[in-house]
Amino acid sequence: MAQTVAGQSPYLTTKGLQYPNQRLLEDGSLLIPLVTLDENVTGAQIINPDGEKKLLSGSQKKGAFIALSALSENPDMLVITECYATALTVYQFYYGTVLAALDAGNLLSVAQSVRKHWPDTKIIIAADNDWHHADELDKNGKPKTNVGKVSAEKAALAVNGWVTLPPTECKADWDDYRQNHGIEAAKQAFGEGLYQPASTKKKTATQPNDGEPSKLTLCQMGASQRGEVLLARYDGDLALDGASETVHHYDGIVWRPVSDRDLKREMVAAFMEEKLPYSPHGISSAVDALKLQLPMMQPPKRHLIGFSNGVFDLKSCQFRPHRKHDWLLLASDVEFSSPVSGETLQDYAPQFWRWLNRATANCENKFDRVLAALFMVLANRYDWQLFLEVTGAGGSGKSIFAEICSILAGKGHTVSANMADGSGIKAITGGDEVAIDPKHKQPYSTRIPAVVLAVNNNAMSFSDRSGGVSRRRVIFNFSEVVPENERDPLLRDKIAAELPVIIRHLLHKFADPQTARRLLAEQQKSEEALDIKRGTDPLVDFCGYLLASNEDDGLLIGNAEIMPFNPRKYLYHAYLAYMKGNNLNKPISVTRFGMDMPGALTEYSQHYLRKKSKHGIRSNLNLDLDTAIEWMPKLTRNDLPEK
Repeated sequence: MAQTVAGQSPYLTTKGLQYPNQRLLEDGSLLIPLVTLDENVTGAQIINPDGEKKLLSGSQKKGAFIALSALSENPDMLVITECYATALTVYQFYYGTVLAALDAGNLLSVAQSVRKHWPDTKIIIAADNDWHHADELDKNGKPKTNVGKVSAEKAALAVNGWVTLPPTECKADWDDYRQNHGIEAAKQAFGEGLYQPASTKKKTATQPNDGEPSKLTLCQMGASQRGEVLLARYDGDLALDGASETVHHYDGIVWRPVSDRDLKREMVAAFMEEKLPYSPHGISSAVDALKLQLPMMQPPKRHLIGFSNGVFDLKSCQFRPHRKHDWLLLASDVEFSSPVSGETLQDYAPQFWRWLNRATANCENKFDRVLAALFMVLANRYDWQLFLEVTGAGGSGKSIFAEICSILAGKGHTVSANMADGSGIKAITGGDEVAIDPKHKQPYSTRIPAVVLAVNNNAMSFSDRSGGVSRRRVIFNFSEVVPENERDPLLRDKIAAELPVIIRHLLHKFADPQTARRLLAEQQKSEEALDIKRGTDPLVDFCGYLLASNEDDGLLIGNAEIMPFNPRKYLYHAYLAYMKGNNLNKPISVTRFGMDMPGALTEYSQHYLRKKSKHGIRSNLNLDLDTAIEWMPKLTRNDLPEK
């Protein structure tokens, strides 16, 4: 609330409701706290100027409400509405206690809380009339139900309450009715429309616009009908991931997976609220039927970066509220806000700026490339088919880098895994399907939309030299070790507090994401990366002692059996001499040597050429004798011409 100002809401103005002391955010959105009857604040609802509604991240909706006035000790009568605007309308002709339950799915929970708190209070449910034609079908081809009426009657029956419905032949709530007919007509219709719904067990006739579920108990319903009840308990915000067959729930920010076990427990809760018996088979069949009804999830929109309070659109460079059909699976826990004038990393994120300068040894190029890596994590650019590897001695800042990445991605979206032989890295970064074998469920394959970050004291070593790993690998070496007496144990928390500034800087610097991608490509070809690869792969290091030409006029390839041994004539002999001279065991075979040389030379942007000659297969490579003398056999060194 400290970030709000008092004013008139544009959303309420369009409805003709004048309430000038509303709490507004900078963009004019309403921020309305949710409370319980114990006067505990459980969150808040945000209503944008265009009417789009969402819950503040972390809000608990069930049983909570918006109170239009202070709660009296024991009111004689109380009105519960669905939305806030309807509550404000009702409050104009009824000056008692009015609560807004936010939606139809929460009416029952709020009504039951009120009844438990005030056993003698008369409870009126001011329902929405979700009117429809008798033969109208929903998107699944099933007869539509008047959800507003059904939910209100269900809540009223549970607490021996009353219902009043706008007398319209179109979809409308009481605020719509006031706008169309005036406040006095709304007041009169509100009173005249009051009724107490009869129990479904006593009903024998079907009334128009009453959905079938309102006539049956859960025990009497079929599996598909129970599935609809279960869907309503999630406010209809469920969708199905086709690959994993996992149900996801939209929480106002991202789509989060809901396990079958949680769905079953929610279905059981519905039975228990009605004090009805149930069977495990009936619960399972309701969940199975629900999955058949749900829409399929779509891929997340790649140009959107999610935050706790909205999304940043990289195409328009604009920040806007979350939308259900963005299909976001993850969002940063950080709240996005606008930059202040003249904002810089050095002045407004000094802890991060000092850490990064030290980690990159004050190298400006490397500084920008590390920022590009952080942007890749922030924007979740797994589609760049790259992975990040950070190496360096202990105390060089690797763990701080990993922590920043974790916060940018969101703690709940960060997992640790064993990289094994690197095949998993290749599959994930290459966009290939990865085999998933969940316990007690059918195995399946899916693509994992994630950025891979490997953090090690020593660089990783890969046996694959085909280029499948190398062309995806972006290596950063943090060589500057911070002395023990200069290390700040609170540095992580200090940098975390600067994250909003860091994020704004990244979004501004990489407004064109391809700029970040180009910087990462430069890091892949950097001397630093090559030194790391030479230190972990003997064949790559050996290629550093070779000179390549554009013609096949270099050393013969040779093999291990040729005598006499001559590293100056045969390329494979030179390789064996290199291995022995550096006390390295297990040289690769001549066949494997021929297969791996093209990939190793690619690290130097060189090509491996070969052609047959009368003396054998000749390459385009020669030894750089000035450097190779380090490991050349003594006899061969003595044969070298004097300079």
